[in-house]
Amino acid sequence: MNTANILLIERGIIKLVKQPSAPLMGFGMSLFFLLVYNAGIGGIGSLEAFGKGGYLSFVFPITIISLAMGSSAGAGQTLNADMQSGYFRRLYLSPVPRWILVLAPMLADTISSLFFTILLIVIGALFGVTFQFGLASVFGILLLSFLWSLTLCGFSVGIMLRTGQHQSAAIITNAVFPLLFLSTTFLPRELITAKWLLAVSWGNPVTYILEGNRYLLGGTSSAVFFHTGIIMFALTAVVSVIFALSSAKKIRI
Repeated sequence: MNTANILLIERGIIKLVKQPSAPLMGFGMSLFFLLVYNAGIGGIGSLEAFGKGGYLSFVFPITIISLAMGSSAGAGQTLNADMQSGYFRRLYLSPVPRWILVLAPMLADTISSLFFTILLIVIGALFGVTFQFGLASVFGILLLSFLWSLTLCGFSVGIMLRTGQHQSAAIITNAVFPLLFLSTTFLPRELITAKWLLAVSWGNPVTYILEGNRYLLGGTSSAVFFHTGIIMFALTAVVSVIFALSSAKKIRI
């Protein structure tokens, strides 16, 4: 990677540090969900279905999901700001390859998501979240978080570039949000009585990141969900990056 590409990636990270509204919003949303859900529903955590980790470990994966949802629009907003200021036009007409103009803010956004995921893991550990496989669980959670964040970020950036409207970067978040309520977000499968909800959850991608994390945390889920989640989100991450990079050709400057 040449010097120009490295400088653009560094600029994306520095700009995000100076204007961290998107990742901070995701982080705040994650803590809010964890606090409210554990306080409101945590009383049933003594049930056998929640394992030794209790309800806190069971509901903790929602923080990983909501963190990426809250920060995924950050790269799109960065690109839009550069386009509006005219900075992007100057870079676009320079010898710098177009793909790095898109990839740099995406990398910065994904790195910030990982940083705040680590912070959430530390906070969770302090309050009693269990990690079934110790450090291996932490690395597994970070891998799922990375693939999930990259998936949302790539599609958000691609849509924003194709429409030219920064508001469209939030389309992915708005589309994913209802999926939280069509999964095993609040209760394990054995406590859900609606058969239609159980059927829908099998085809819901959010289910696999939730249950994959629960396998690593309290051991209340099967390893199949973790392995399926890794494969599923590795594929969606690749597709989203390709979509975002190909969208660079659609940029109107």
